[in-house]
Amino acid sequence: QPSSEPSSQPSSEPSSEPSSEPSSEPSSQPSSEPSSEPSSEPSSEPSYQPSVSTMPSCSPSSSPTESPSGGGDVNLFYPEWKKDSEGCRNDGGEPDYMAVNPTEWLTSTMKACCKKYFGGYMYDDCMGRYPPDHDDCNMMLFYPDWQGANKGCLDDGKEPYYMLSNHKLFLSNTRDDCCKKFYGWDYYSCMGTTPVLTHGEFYPDWVDSSTCLDDGNIPTYMLNEQRWYLSTTLRQCCERHFHYNINACLGTSYGGSDKWYVKYEAKTCVKDCVGTSPCGGVAASWDELFGSKEECCKTKMSWDIRCRIRSV
Repeated sequence: QPSSEPSSQPSSEPSSEPSSEPSSEPSSQPSSEPSSEPSSEPSSEPSYQPSVSTMPSCSPSSSPTESPSGGGDVNLFYPEWKKDSEGCRNDGGEPDYMAVNPTEWLTSTMKACCKKYFGGYMYDDCMGRYPPDHDDCNMMLFYPDWQGANKGCLDDGKEPYYMLSNHKLFLSNTRDDCCKKFYGWDYYSCMGTTPVLTHGEFYPDWVDSSTCLDDGNIPTYMLNEQRWYLSTTLRQCCERHFHYNINACLGTSYGGSDKWYVKYEAKTCVKDCVGTSPCGGVAASWDELFGSKEECCKTKMSWDIRCRIRSV
């Protein structure tokens, strides 16, 4: 029989005859192992620690996280027939017999899954388990349109069987993930967006005009590497990409600044101009210019006293 009063210290060994009724007060420390017979009703108070869900919320939090989340696992949609939970899921919890035969059981869009397994009067309920805006809930996966126009990624559920069979390789949760993975060389066309120009609007037209243009038709590969190809001014662009024929690029008879710059192959300083000596041609954008030949020689070729008297 149990004592009328509880002891002040717990016993070191469990009782061989536990009481038939639970105690009126809960213990201060939780047990180390879960109960083999959980209660049938939820507790009236929530647990101190929140549970961790493996699926993202369909309604995002009002404040974004400081660090962006990664692309995450790519999971296909499968039918769930559990009573009162009928619908389609893409949480990676499909049964093994579905996982090993994805082209038979699984789909790349919720719409296709609901239509295939919950058509008729249950279709709206199946689709309504998630809001229609797939920016909040991932309701379709994206695939590269290699067999079509091949200009981007689609989410129409018409991907080839080989992509569905190897979905973690070929399918993506977002258009951004798909474009980065399969159309990195033409990313902005794939996304249907125009990037912010951070290094100017002038680009070299090596194909047609052999000059620099600012007509907005910048090739994608140049947009992807703006610091190498774009310039803020026509002259800067011409000097970078057409320095061997800068006047033609500029479309003018620009003759230089009449200042001096060093020409190491001539072992002297020459004038930034077009014509006979002392002109050495138009200086490149990286050439340092000086007000006189003496200043140029003193700064750039101080070890060679004949720099001042040499000519080109």
